[in-house]
Amino acid sequence: MTTTTPRRARLLFTLAITPLLRWAIAAHSVPDDQPWRTACTCGRPLWASTAAPTGRCTGCGQRTPYTVETATVLAAVALTLTGQSGWTLAAYAWWTATMIVLVFVDLAAMLLPLRISITSTAGFLGLLAVAGDHHAWRRAAVAAVTLAVLLAVLAVLARGQLGWGDVTVAVPLAAALGWNSWRAVYAGMLLGFGSAALAAITLRKIGRLPRGAALPLGPFLIGAALTVVLWP
Repeated sequence: MTTTTPRRARLLFTLAITPLLRWAIAAHSVPDDQPWRTACTCGRPLWASTAAPTGRCTGCGQRTPYTVETATVLAAVALTLTGQSGWTLAAYAWWTATMIVLVFVDLAAMLLPLRISITSTAGFLGLLAVAGDHHAWRRAAVAAVTLAVLLAVLAVLARGQLGWGDVTVAVPLAAALGWNSWRAVYAGMLLGFGSAALAAITLRKIGRLPRGAALPLGPFLIGAALTVVLWP
């Protein structure tokens, strides 16, 4: 078997799960006080309108942009290049898929659903528990709890400037970074908050972000964590 065969199989698997990611994004891209979306705007079941290979609703013809597929394929390629394998690769693939969902949901609805963060963390730590590196697993778990507590305190002190969704997403982010090292945790958080602050300042300077408006922090934190994980 050539080395290209496993890579081709991973790519095909990546493309196969993108309908599920599209559905998860569409279902959760609603205000926090509303239930999950279950139907397209035309009334057709949401699964049927998002899970088709074309991403086009069979009722109204509305099509989901291929940005989800693009992000998923790029992430899969980057994961392959890291050289990870076995349960570690499975854990980071699971984590990356859930992070992609969170990024698109936050961009669409300024929301980071707690249920996705919990699912991401549980799956990630569960798969890594099988990997056998108990020292790294404990570091990941401690990093997740520590960062969540620190951000929770900061959220209380900031009085609304830091959302609770940003606090909860810190758990899977810190776990993924902590599996590598404490240095990765520091680098990921510094890069995430730093890039968000820089973007906010720049957008306000050019008049694209009104005073008092906020940027979704999740994509910056997640993007920074992905950068540190995939290109350590």
